[in-house]
Amino acid sequence: MRGRTVAAGIAASLAGGAAWRARDVPFSPVTGGSRVGADYVARRGLASGERAPVGEMDDMAEFARAGFDPERVAGDVRRFYERTTEYEMLFRARWHRPFRTGAALAAPVTSYVRQLNLPGPSDDEWHRLESEFVALAPDADPRDGARAWIRTDEAGDAVFVALYASHERDGERFVNIAAPLPGGNLSTVLRIGHLGAGDATGVELTTRAPGDPGLYWVTPPVGFALPADQRFRVWPTDGSVSAPAEIDDPTDGDAVALATHEMWLCGAQFLTVEYAVVPA
Repeated sequence: MRGRTVAAGIAASLAGGAAWRARDVPFSPVTGGSRVGADYVARRGLASGERAPVGEMDDMAEFARAGFDPERVAGDVRRFYERTTEYEMLFRARWHRPFRTGAALAAPVTSYVRQLNLPGPSDDEWHRLESEFVALAPDADPRDGARAWIRTDEAGDAVFVALYASHERDGERFVNIAAPLPGGNLSTVLRIGHLGAGDATGVELTTRAPGDPGLYWVTPPVGFALPADQRFRVWPTDGSVSAPAEIDDPTDGDAVALATHEMWLCGAQFLTVEYAVVPA
């Protein structure tokens, strides 16, 4: 049976205590019950009834700032963010020592909750993700452009149920994500930037930036910064930006982009999730 969990890292962060109370970050007020799952948005009545979004964001141009020009982002990478439903995703998880044991032990928890439900350390196979977006009602989640991105595996089980939005601070727009969990939500604020140089770059989204970016445990309306970080990097496969040699393409060249999602706890990296992005 597949072992699944990232709850081990979250539990360790919370056991150690939140580092500090976050101020003025517009967190999602949505929380999870004992189970989340693929039907969470419908079950909780969070949908707006409006036409479903087609991407993680509507227009990357909204994130333009000094030092980040969306016009320089490689076309396939930008389209993936703006037209996510037009792509398929393959993924695999790599748990780093010494967190492998904790990940395996906590697998029944994330399997039951049906959230943050990744393959465990004994599973190094590639798996397919299906994506669905749902627009969220403003009275349920008032953050800018709030939408649910529901990702399920081959069996139809929820892997990630995340509520994507954005917010602006001092003229800069940040990605603002909430993952509902029992009793609250795990929120991430990310700064977007270029990955590589030249006229066709990849993108990097990271919590390791000044100001609002960070990883937070939120019991609405209060959020607490955690001693954890995460980073997303996306490389186009057209050769304009070279991915690290250890990043594999399981599609025999069909992928238009490769990506990683890396997480750290108290400075130690505990997880790398790899993705291959293929036109549907």
